[in-house]
Amino acid sequence: MHTDLQTLFSLRNADGRARLCILVSECLKAVYTALTTAVFLTGFLMCSGLDSVEIGYITALPLISGVLYPFSPLLLEKFRKRKALLGGFRFAYHFFTIFGITVLPLVWRGPGLVQVLMICMLLGSAANTLVASGFPAWHITFLPEEIRGSFFALSGVLNSVFTALAALVASILSDFAASSGNQLFWLGVIRMAAFILALLELGTLLIPRESPYPPPAAGGGRLLTLPLRNTTFMRTMLLVFFWMFFSTMTLYAANVYLLDQVKVSYTFLSVLQAMNIVVTAAVMPLWHRLLRRTSWFKTFNAAFYLFSLYPILHAFVTSRTYLWLLPVTMVVYQVVLAGGTFCFSNMAYVNTPKDNRTVYLSYHLMLVALGSLGGQGAATLFLKLQKISLHFGVLEFSPAQQLLILQAGLTLVFATWCRRCLLSKLECVGKVDA
Repeated sequence: MHTDLQTLFSLRNADGRARLCILVSECLKAVYTALTTAVFLTGFLMCSGLDSVEIGYITALPLISGVLYPFSPLLLEKFRKRKALLGGFRFAYHFFTIFGITVLPLVWRGPGLVQVLMICMLLGSAANTLVASGFPAWHITFLPEEIRGSFFALSGVLNSVFTALAALVASILSDFAASSGNQLFWLGVIRMAAFILALLELGTLLIPRESPYPPPAAGGGRLLTLPLRNTTFMRTMLLVFFWMFFSTMTLYAANVYLLDQVKVSYTFLSVLQAMNIVVTAAVMPLWHRLLRRTSWFKTFNAAFYLFSLYPILHAFVTSRTYLWLLPVTMVVYQVVLAGGTFCFSNMAYVNTPKDNRTVYLSYHLMLVALGSLGGQGAATLFLKLQKISLHFGVLEFSPAQQLLILQAGLTLVFATWCRRCLLSKLECVGKVDA
């Protein structure tokens, strides 16, 4: 059944106010993430004088720091109240990865910039990794299963709205900056605005009440291996790992291809991204309806199948076809991503025990990072080894286009294996009232 919004976000009770804070923080995060990652991070680092290999090093560091996720419970489980600890580490994350990365290229000229940027990114990413599981472990108490589907559906729509609008405004400013001859400065201004939004997000995250956490049922090494002994949880994490692997495989490679080879402008890309507002609002009810008729896992499997269409279309985007084919490609991508993100949001909780939740969420976040690292690492290796364009009649496929076709094939193979071998072992969750 549908959950009434006035009940979901009622200001008359603490849980309703907490859910509103969580929703606002997610919207703020969507905006500052859009302004500080993907195409805008790539453009900022390119303007700072970094080449594609150096950019690859820096963008891989947040993923590499994911190896610290299993150690997060050893830190967090020592505290029965964690708000101050979470706030301090989260501030360090924003300070190093947004403020530091922004200021350094503006004031540092000469050798050593890449190394300092890498240190800055690594410090911030490590700080976030060590406490990242603390926030969902704290906030999930305000999102019981019966309202979780409605909450994630609404947050997905709102996130797409704020992300697209932020990217559109920033891209217009970026193209203006490029024409002014001072692109690095103006991209830096955009990132500093994102830093302010990140601080607002942090303040909002810390508003909900925090109840004391129960002492862990195990300690030391036994605590860290609890998720490995939970077969259902680890099977669920297979979906998490491979969604991140396939969905981020060409995240930066595709942006470099569009900006460098196809010569697409920031503004054109962001106008297409702004379509996500309408697309997500239109298709999210359909994904939610599919969920109510089937299950979280069957809906997620459908998203895997449909995702394989996107890279095939993207592979045929060229300087001659991008004006009409790129909009089609982006609509397909946005339709699928709406459903995939909707299901992905609940994978952290659907088969996660309530006891020692911090440990399980740390493993979830580690596999999210490892999936992204694996996907982007595989893409980097492919582009390093395959430097020759392939010709099929009049069609020419650059290495980046070949990578997109590979991405489509691997996604389709996994979706088929998942349907045949994995779903039946996860369907004990059954249908949901979402």
